[in-house]
Amino acid sequence: MVRINLLPIRVSKKKEAGKQQLLLFVLLLVAGVLANGWYHQRRAAELEALKRRLAKTQADIAQLDKIIGEVKTIRQQQQQLQEKLDVLEKLKQGRTGPVRMLDELTAITPRRLWLKRMEERNGKVTFLGGATNVEDVSVFMAALKNSKYFADVELKRTDSKMEGPYRTVEFTITATGRYTPGLEAGTPTPAAQGGAPAPGKG
Repeated sequence: MVRINLLPIRVSKKKEAGKQQLLLFVLLLVAGVLANGWYHQRRAAELEALKRRLAKTQADIAQLDKIIGEVKTIRQQQQQLQEKLDVLEKLKQGRTGPVRMLDELTAITPRRLWLKRMEERNGKVTFLGGATNVEDVSVFMAALKNSKYFADVELKRTDSKMEGPYRTVEFTITATGRYTPGLEAGTPTPAAQGGAPAPGKG
């Protein structure tokens, strides 16, 4: 009976299979290293792109902050300029207001009523005068109330007295002065604070 020893063939096949497995493992390892390197390279590129986008966004924000600061500065300058213009307008009104008020007062004073004195303090005007009768005082008060230069008109007193053969009425009337129509009552003006003679019609 012939016997064949197959052991060397089996050993050879096992060695060949081992070589193939080792080669496959090496190939897988190399593929893994390449894939890992490609993944890290891609992530690094994405990170770099994000950094560039972040830097651009920060630069845009800085530019916007600069523009906002310039706009705020311009607005502050505009507000300061407007305040100066308002002051100039008030000074202009203060110069012309009392003159116009006196013109108005001359126009509305009844012919038979005269003003002896007009005082202005802190926007409050006091009229001291005389008339031939109480009706003329009432007409004068009504005219003051209808005037755009006076408000809060109030009769403080009336006294009847004899001046020679004639009986006259002395009166005191207070009102709030509006040197420029449209301004609030009592707006400070350069008018004299003390008593000032007022025009009248005799």
